[in-house]
Amino acid sequence: MLTVSALHRRARRKTGTILSLFLTLALSGTAFVDRASAASDQVYHIKPQTRMKVAIVEWVASTGEYKEWTALNGEYVVSQAGTISIPMIGEMSVADKTTGDVSAQIGDRLKQITGLATAPTASVEVVKYPMLYVSGAVEKPSEFEFRPGLTVKQAVAMAGGRERRSSPTGEYNDAQQISYAGEINRMELQLKQLSARRARLMAELNDQTTIDFPPEIKAAPEGSAIRQIMTSEIDVFNARAEAMRQQLQAAAELETLLRNEIDILDEKMASQDEQVKIAQDELQDISKLVDTKILTTSRKTSLERVVADMQSGKLDLVVASMQAKQKLSETERDALNLKGQRKTEVGQQLQATETEIEDTKLKRTTTLQLLQIAGASVSRSESMKAIDLQPLEYWVTRGGDNGTATEVPETAELQPGDVLDVRYNVSNSLDSAMLSSADPTQSQ
Repeated sequence: MLTVSALHRRARRKTGTILSLFLTLALSGTAFVDRASAASDQVYHIKPQTRMKVAIVEWVASTGEYKEWTALNGEYVVSQAGTISIPMIGEMSVADKTTGDVSAQIGDRLKQITGLATAPTASVEVVKYPMLYVSGAVEKPSEFEFRPGLTVKQAVAMAGGRERRSSPTGEYNDAQQISYAGEINRMELQLKQLSARRARLMAELNDQTTIDFPPEIKAAPEGSAIRQIMTSEIDVFNARAEAMRQQLQAAAELETLLRNEIDILDEKMASQDEQVKIAQDELQDISKLVDTKILTTSRKTSLERVVADMQSGKLDLVVASMQAKQKLSETERDALNLKGQRKTEVGQQLQATETEIEDTKLKRTTTLQLLQIAGASVSRSESMKAIDLQPLEYWVTRGGDNGTATEVPETAELQPGDVLDVRYNVSNSLDSAMLSSADPTQSQ
């Protein structure tokens, strides 16, 4: 049987063997990572939008094993502020630091938070670099995924190479001009139609009896499309005015009927008051006779019933009068609401028409510019060919929006987040052309 001390010695030997094996693997892995990092980019400092993979392990001496901190392991993206947020640690700044710096920082922070005697081992690896942007005289300007060692020439190749221009043929250019001219004519007619509609809506909004059309619409010849548009707007104006007039007339007629009904009810109530007064006087006289035993009580009771019926009839007349007055008030309010709704509807239509007019004018201006460009494209084809023969310049902006553009050769290596702008080097050609025009001896 093994003694307790022997068991302890065997456990220490096994632990030492495991630790030596792990350290050997870790050192070999670190050396491999260092060789790969040296081969790719030894001086890369972390920038915003960098995606990093973090792996944290802890040596547990009691079990002789390494324990993974799975709750903290994972991939993290650096924010625009240059920070990442790790559970337990919280937000920490990693901008312009290397992966080794971040690894040591994570271990130290965890040691402070947990109170461990030995800091956990953290491994940080860049999984994805910030995007690279290529613009300018390339076939497909866009953003591309960065890889270490990427040169300007390779980035231009990723963007499809130098842009390929196509000179327009005469037949295609003529077709473009015809298409643009037809589009402009259509927009001009649409503007006339919108102007006529606006004039009609303004007349409705101001309660005018006629429409004041713009002079260019009034001057349109008979039988033309513009004249037909004007006639159509007049018909719509008259139809809407007639519909409004009929609705208001119906409301006015209803008001007249209700007022007459109220007057009749008032007359009935006055007559009823007189009859009630007569009956009450007669009842008072009969009551005196009943008290003196000249008349019987039945006569008094019969007359009291008659007075009660008359008073009940008066109450019915009062209720009917109140109902008629209420309906009259509703009819007057409906007439006012009808006018208000009409004003609101016309105002909304006028606003939409104004917006459509401005939009059509903008489209017309754009189409006119396109027509001018199409007309000048043939004469520019030769200059375009000359530009295509010019060499390219490469300008790199580094450091975000606040960075400055610097001209670099095509063999220069790029960094994550760089903006590569490819330009035509036409300065030499322009200088030569200006010197040629200034020196008359060169043109002879």
